[in-house]
Amino acid sequence: MKKPHYTIQLPEEVVQELQLKEEEPLQIKIENKKIIIEPKRTKTERQAVSLRWFLIPSLLVSVIFFGFFYEQGRSHLLLTGRISIAASVLILGLLSGICSFIIFFVKGKRKQLFSFKDIYWRNFLTILISFVIILALVLLGFFWLLGILFEGASFDLLTATFIFFVFVGMINYLMIYFALAISPALITTLLISVIIGGVLMSMAANGQLQWWQYNFSFLGTSNANSSWQFNLTLIISALLMIALIDYLFVSLQKSMTKNIQLTILRILLTLTAIDLGAVGFFPNNGNGRLHELHNQAANYLVYMIIILIISIRWLLPAISREFLGISYMIAAVLLIANVLFKNIGYLSLTAFELIAFFLAFSWILLLLQNLQKLTRKVAPVYEIAFNSQETLQDTTVADTAENRK
Repeated sequence: MKKPHYTIQLPEEVVQELQLKEEEPLQIKIENKKIIIEPKRTKTERQAVSLRWFLIPSLLVSVIFFGFFYEQGRSHLLLTGRISIAASVLILGLLSGICSFIIFFVKGKRKQLFSFKDIYWRNFLTILISFVIILALVLLGFFWLLGILFEGASFDLLTATFIFFVFVGMINYLMIYFALAISPALITTLLISVIIGGVLMSMAANGQLQWWQYNFSFLGTSNANSSWQFNLTLIISALLMIALIDYLFVSLQKSMTKNIQLTILRILLTLTAIDLGAVGFFPNNGNGRLHELHNQAANYLVYMIIILIISIRWLLPAISREFLGISYMIAAVLLIANVLFKNIGYLSLTAFELIAFFLAFSWILLLLQNLQKLTRKVAPVYEIAFNSQETLQDTTVADTAENRK
């Protein structure tokens, strides 16, 4: 007895959306009592990052590494230092990672892989610079820790080449993975990680200097240890914010009627991001011109946040009541903190700056996440026909007989 076969008729809209070709194999699976139908993918396509994609460039760069130091007559290399494995990874590894990121970003953008339709060409340079700086900072921190744990460690050239290959392979893998997985959600996660991680690391690095006895801006001055780290954190965060704002508002204009409120909100958020970057670009050093520019940028940043919180109800009517309640609560806390600092003198300058910074940054993140929710389109629902093969055959025979009459 033959087992019955069943067919599912897909609407034309689904075929066009998935760009399905005739007789192209599909696969069906069941998850949580739900049927999922999708194009059948090969083993290579199912794999997030193919091994050869990052192994081949890593091997090529490792050969260059070995050949260079072999010609220099170096039989041993230090793990960290000016001429070391770490320095080579930071130079050759980053160059290799940049090339891999560019190649696969362009490839993914042209083929519209994954969520590349959400990322625009004008954001490419901003995203690339942000990823490279973040990776460089992570590597610097990691090798700094290794230098403490393995002070003075050195390896023969073959072992050093293998260690170099491992690090470069990891860099290429991560850069290719991020190039293929880039999305607004990933940019938001990076933004949160960068600003929180950068600020906390700056605080930890200046713990012995008791930075809290001065002010929050002390972390970015020449008197602080690794002040560049704090300032660079603000600049990278500004770049990521600009890229994210650009995506969100282009998507909003597609799903919502274009109006002057959206344009004003976009301008205010972009200016806020620029102000944030300017606070880091102009460190608070001394009483010179840089000090004035830093204070102006910081003051404008506060004004922008206040204007946004007050006007968000009119600039974005589609925002939820819950978010409006949180916004007014944050505004009230900022106002109370300002009174306690300026009028009563209860809060110190450092405490006031910390409260204002983290509340303002938290509100901006909440706003960006709410904007991201508004850009999500409701998934369309289609009705499909489900028939057995025998029923289809009977129907076809009946239709043929009817036509003959």
